[in-house]
Amino acid sequence: MVSCGVSSFQHSSVSLEFFETVSRYDKFFLVEPQHIPIVLMAFLDQRGLRHSSPKVRSRVAYLFSRFIKTLHKHMNAFIEDVLTRIQDLLELNPPENGFPALLTSDDQLFMFEAAGVLIVHGESPAERKTAMMTSLLQPLMDAFNVLLNKLSLERDEEKQNAIGDCLSHAPHHRTSKAFSNKQTVKLSGCSEVYRGCLQTFLPALSVPLQKGSLRSAVRSFLHRMIICMEEEVLPFIPSASQHMLKDYHRQSQVSPFLQQVFMPLVLSIFEVLGRPAEENDQAAALEKQMLRRSYFTFIQTVAGSGMNEVMANQGAENIERVVFTIIQGAVDFPDPIAQKSCFIILSKLVELWGGKDGMVGFPDFIYKHIVPACFLAPLKPSFDLSDAQTVLTLSECAITLKTIHLKRGLEFVRFLQQEYLPSLQVAPEISQELCQVLQQPDVKVLKNYMKAFFQRAKL
Repeated sequence: MVSCGVSSFQHSSVSLEFFETVSRYDKFFLVEPQHIPIVLMAFLDQRGLRHSSPKVRSRVAYLFSRFIKTLHKHMNAFIEDVLTRIQDLLELNPPENGFPALLTSDDQLFMFEAAGVLIVHGESPAERKTAMMTSLLQPLMDAFNVLLNKLSLERDEEKQNAIGDCLSHAPHHRTSKAFSNKQTVKLSGCSEVYRGCLQTFLPALSVPLQKGSLRSAVRSFLHRMIICMEEEVLPFIPSASQHMLKDYHRQSQVSPFLQQVFMPLVLSIFEVLGRPAEENDQAAALEKQMLRRSYFTFIQTVAGSGMNEVMANQGAENIERVVFTIIQGAVDFPDPIAQKSCFIILSKLVELWGGKDGMVGFPDFIYKHIVPACFLAPLKPSFDLSDAQTVLTLSECAITLKTIHLKRGLEFVRFLQQEYLPSLQVAPEISQELCQVLQQPDVKVLKNYMKAFFQRAKL
């Protein structure tokens, strides 16, 4: 059948039967790979993907994806030729184009998946895979940017809907389905390409027009990237959350998404931060510092965006693990930028959960861990009170203490005077002075006093 030329007979029934048969018996080509080039060309030319019948083209797109998945190990010699031949079939088709696309948007998904499999599972070095994936996806990103700008300027509602629907197909591209886990993404060298996709697609979350399908497509892509790239996606999460939260009414959509990805993302970060590193490896140390900062920024965004239920619904054990990392970040790491974020988070959590109607057990946590953090961090030798960034951190520390006082009242003042400050061997008169300042209504008074308090304490 492959060699007799029947594939060139243009009747749609004959064409469909040919491709159905070679796909159904695709394992034949595992043992007779010499026939692969003939069939591959049939898929790619006017007999298959460029057939005159839309029905044939659509079915062939699906069958081509199946064929590639089975035989990708025998495709190495043909990868770049295949990618070149299908590139024009994968373009976004703007509604005003006037020319019907050979493949529908749904058909294109199968083609992107097949292309991803060819690139990822090919034998090319990582640099070449990066180049091929970039060539495949860059035109899609460029077209997306042009159309997104057009959407923001369009005033006709019908045209807005058409452009929004067209845009929503871009994030659905399935190249990432070729990856089984993050390791394959790193090994393929494709991380940078997908970071570019995130930078391109995420601004669509804040498009002023109500395009639910577009935002849903971008959220799905972000979710997929979290699975494929884990902690590498973290720098994009705060920006994505802020984009989604610009419209208050979107919180009902954002919150379930964040609840779903919150702990998988956090756990992957814990795993990376817990890996041992060479003592003198400055690059690795800097990477961890930046990851830690991004992690705290992510938690700060979630806690400060009116979505405290995202954390509250993670279960007591997970909440405790996360909050302990915030305590650790505030006290143990001499990084004033991260420390500042940590105290902002602690202040917000006290505000949310520290009152009489707050989370069960959280007041005890305040006294056992958050209050000590507010004193132990500034008492560290590495906490440089002459540094401007450190002074900003100290201000957030003061706000945290003030928030505790607002939530716990005189109970907190008595705790400081009678229990905690004496345990630090703070003189009674200084202890009393701090508590008096703490009860002043203006938090600026406390901020100004804190620097003097710790300067005396360090002496």
